[in-house]
Amino acid sequence: MNKIVIDIFMYIFESLFLFYYSNTLFEPRKSKSVSFIFTVFANAVLCTIYQFGIVYLNGIALMVLYVMMFALLYKTTFKSAIFHSAIFIIIMFASELLVMGIGTAFFDDFNAMENNKYAYLYVVMTSKIIYFAIMMAILKLFAKREKKELGNKYFWLLFFVPFTSILMMLSLRYIAYITVLPKSMDVLLTVSTVFVLFSNILVFIIYEYSLKNTEELFELKTIQHQEEQDKKYFEVIDQSNKEMRVLAHDMKNHLTQIRNLDNVNDVQKYIDGLMPDLDKFSYTGISKNKMLDLILSKYITLCESKNIKIEIDSKTANLSYIDDVDLSTLMNNLLDNAVEAAEQAKNGYIQIYIFSKNDLYDGLIIRNSCVNSPETSSGELKTTKRNKKLHGIGVRSIKKIIKKYNALYDWKFDKSKNIFETDIVFPKLNK
Repeated sequence: MNKIVIDIFMYIFESLFLFYYSNTLFEPRKSKSVSFIFTVFANAVLCTIYQFGIVYLNGIALMVLYVMMFALLYKTTFKSAIFHSAIFIIIMFASELLVMGIGTAFFDDFNAMENNKYAYLYVVMTSKIIYFAIMMAILKLFAKREKKELGNKYFWLLFFVPFTSILMMLSLRYIAYITVLPKSMDVLLTVSTVFVLFSNILVFIIYEYSLKNTEELFELKTIQHQEEQDKKYFEVIDQSNKEMRVLAHDMKNHLTQIRNLDNVNDVQKYIDGLMPDLDKFSYTGISKNKMLDLILSKYITLCESKNIKIEIDSKTANLSYIDDVDLSTLMNNLLDNAVEAAEQAKNGYIQIYIFSKNDLYDGLIIRNSCVNSPETSSGELKTTKRNKKLHGIGVRSIKKIIKKYNALYDWKFDKSKNIFETDIVFPKLNK
């Protein structure tokens, strides 16, 4: 396989990566098919110019055509097109110089690259792998800054693939250097090297595709969750309305009974007996945040079933700027823990305060009975539940939401009063 064929594969690789990079980072002006054809054509022109062996001409052609592709095919400014083109060219030349430097240090005849196809193949393939790895890292950073994708720490583990590929390239180059290979092995070595190059980009593309599918699945689950919560909310409202109609129907009889009572104490006692039925309707829909109302209604019912007294004050804030899934995760985890602690206490109770402080912040305070001192490690709460892994997921979820909304989180335990308190402050900038 001669030098021209190697160059063709090199520019095919660059066409594919440039197309992937551009479509990941920018909004297209043209259709993907038009952009792809233009990208391939531009790289075919660059491959032809490269054959003349004039370095400065190759650099100028790269800059001009890359700027044209960015500016004409994608919705980006001319300044941004120049910036990204310059990054491509700088990383490209730096990768080649790095590989040539390494090759010169290992192999005596490496400078005779034009006469040694193995040396040339090593420079081209290895430099492109380094170039690709660096540009993928840059792409990830730019995409994250533009919020085009979710951050994922496991992405950086993928760089083990190009690192391993470089070591393998170096090993193959050394084998070819010290051994006279038969023609069949020559062809196999060359084809394997080309496949290694393209396998690197394939690994990253498959990863990004999987990540995109995961994000879409998460969005679908979020929509499904929202629909389920809406359904539950309206079921709660409908049930509340039915019970209200029953109470309204019975109210005439109650008023008649009260009118027939002569003793003030008997009247007061009779009214006190009606209050629990009226209290059940006080919180449904009061905050004007459907998710929050649904959660509060759920725990009102749960506490009643467990004989836990619950008090709620959410008249001045409703945390409506918090995503429904996040709010559900946060409140359910906190209140599950509060219910579990309160039901172990005699005359257990839970107090929930959601309030606004001027234009500075919204506060969430949850106080509950707690007969056992919480276990801690380095200031962090430790679970006493049997399923520690499951509880650990809940704790991590709370911390993740706190961080997402730039909130402040604290807890305290009053041993003398057996009261556990959770305090969370949400800055108003979240709105």
